[in-house]
Amino acid sequence: MILKYKMVVEQMEQEILDGKYAPNTKLPTEEELMKKFDVSRNTIRRAIDILAEDGYIYQVQGSGIFLREFSRPGCISIKNMLGLTREFAQDELTSTLLQLDLLEADDELAEQLKCAVNTKVYYVKRVRNLNGMPFVIEESYFNKDIILYLDKEICNHSIYNYISQDLKLNVGFTDKVISSEKLDDYDASLLDLQPGDPTLIVENKVFLNTGVVFSTSREKYRYDKIKLLSLTTK
Repeated sequence: MILKYKMVVEQMEQEILDGKYAPNTKLPTEEELMKKFDVSRNTIRRAIDILAEDGYIYQVQGSGIFLREFSRPGCISIKNMLGLTREFAQDELTSTLLQLDLLEADDELAEQLKCAVNTKVYYVKRVRNLNGMPFVIEESYFNKDIILYLDKEICNHSIYNYISQDLKLNVGFTDKVISSEKLDDYDASLLDLQPGDPTLIVENKVFLNTGVVFSTSREKYRYDKIKLLSLTTK
C-alpha cells in the first residue's frame, strides 16, 4: 500500500506538471489540502516538505505555500525516479521495443542488483521516442523476484506506471551516475545521429522504499535534445 504522504506528493507533483497552477500562484492551505486528500496535518506537512526540497514549491511564513517559478519544458529532473512518462506528460512519448529477454544474472549483474548469481532477470532494450523523434536508448535489468512479470505490452508503455500501479511497489530512491561517450554505428542509427556523435549517459540503480535494489539501467540520450534540470533549495 502506498504511504499517504507519498500519495499526496505524487498527486500534487502531477498537478504541477500538468500546469494546474501558474508560477508564483498561492496553493491551497494546509486545511484545504487535508480535506482534499482526507489525511492528517502531519501527512500534509511531510508532503509539503518533500515538494519544497524537490524545488517545486516554497513557503512564506504567515502567507502560505507558493508554486516556484522554474523553466522545465523539455527538461529531465536529475531527481526523476518514476520514468519519462511523468516527466513528459504533455508530450507524445512512445516506445520501440528492441529486445525483451529473461536471463540469469552473472557475477557482475548479480553484484549490481544485489541478488544471487543465476537469479532470473528481465532484460529490456528499447528506444523512447519524444514527439515522433528518437530521444533515448534504454537498457534495463529487472530482478524477476521483485518485478514478477514483464511482457511486450507493458514494455511498450510505462514500466514504472506498471510497477507502481499494478504491482503496488513503492520506488524509494535512485543512484545516478552521469557521463558521456561517443556513439557507435548501431546506436547512432537508433538515435538518428552520426557515428561518433556524443551521447549523454545516465546509469541508474533503483531501490524500493525498503532499500532493496530492483533494477539497474543505462540510458543513452540524444546530445542535441537532452536537458537536465536540478531544482535546489537553500
